[in-house]
Amino acid sequence: MKKDGHETFEEMVGPAGSPLARMRLLAVNRANRTRTKIKAWVRVRAPFVLPVRGPLSDLDGGIAIPVHIFSRDPLILYTPVGGRRPLSAVAALGRRLASRRATFLLMPNWTLERPAAVEQIGRDLDWFAKVCPRHELIFLCNTEEERRLISAVGGTAIFSNHNLMIPEDIFRPLPDVPVEYDAVYNGRISHTKRHYLAFEIDRLVHVTSSIGELPPVCDRAFIRRLQAQSPRHHVANPLVDGQLGRLSAEAVNRVYNQAAVGLCLSAIEGAMYSSMEYLLAGLPIVSTPSIGGRDVYFDPDYCIICEPEPTAVRRAVETLRDRAIPREEIRGRTLERVRAERLDLMAYLSALKRRLGSNDPPFSQWPFSGTTGLMRWAPVREQAREIAELGRRPAADDRSVSDSSGTARP
Repeated sequence: MKKDGHETFEEMVGPAGSPLARMRLLAVNRANRTRTKIKAWVRVRAPFVLPVRGPLSDLDGGIAIPVHIFSRDPLILYTPVGGRRPLSAVAALGRRLASRRATFLLMPNWTLERPAAVEQIGRDLDWFAKVCPRHELIFLCNTEEERRLISAVGGTAIFSNHNLMIPEDIFRPLPDVPVEYDAVYNGRISHTKRHYLAFEIDRLVHVTSSIGELPPVCDRAFIRRLQAQSPRHHVANPLVDGQLGRLSAEAVNRVYNQAAVGLCLSAIEGAMYSSMEYLLAGLPIVSTPSIGGRDVYFDPDYCIICEPEPTAVRRAVETLRDRAIPREEIRGRTLERVRAERLDLMAYLSALKRRLGSNDPPFSQWPFSGTTGLMRWAPVREQAREIAELGRRPAADDRSVSDSSGTARP
């Protein structure tokens, strides 16, 4: 175990069966980490050093970035930011749109409460001011502390936790689904997710996914480790040759409804979409102390923050399970807070459009279609080309353009 409570690679994949098999896993993982580091090094630096025009300008065009066209005229784009250099992907897109007036709504998908990251953001904001003077960057921060830190380095920032985007029509209580598990943990395959903290829970169901932090052979070893904990522990995802399949949002909600409690076990991350999904499905939450903003909508009546120890997590789960708090009560109280903050954001965005020259009426309905609609991934050159095409088409209703541009799942 590492000092921060994160698991080592060896702990994540568990016993390998033989010394030779273990050596193979270690070698494959080391090669994967090396490739990942090289790609990340190029990704975070190239957008800031490549020219705006000329034969070298498109060398970063293959970088994948999710972009949601919130408004066509004025041009307002919504996109997540994160990683070691949070503005790198935005810089790749920004260079290609430098001649156009554009506003970027930036949603941190990993906490910005990191001094080195914030200092880098300050320097990169200076780059934007020089290379893309017609662009405005607005950070929608997940915590007040994030907002303060970004403002301190010259950024424009408001508090608006990204869990406002979770669709309550998908994540909701299902009265006809029986409870089969003490807890559910929706966490990708990553040492940051600390799955081991849930291993003392009697009946546990996992919803998980891989984003390539481990190579496929190591993903399979990790899944075997989860399955080996207990015959009463279950991985909800379909498995094909040991590899994880995806679940639809509706299927994930059904899994939530099969559990008594939702788990949040990482120490550092973003605001954690699944924390809000649990609450909208009516689940109480057991969490460990964390930064990133997932606790913004927690209520001590149905959320326990316990020590990051397996026994403490188990006891907290048993406490909330036995309270049997009505799911509609948890959902209803959460929605009261969500709707109030959505109104605040709608007022801010209406004022922003007016300031940018729009004559559209203020928003009367929530203008976002949920997280799936905000995550249309494509290479940055393709995103830039589609945005440029919008400027050549006849005028149309902004909301219809926004909705049609963001319906694909990555």
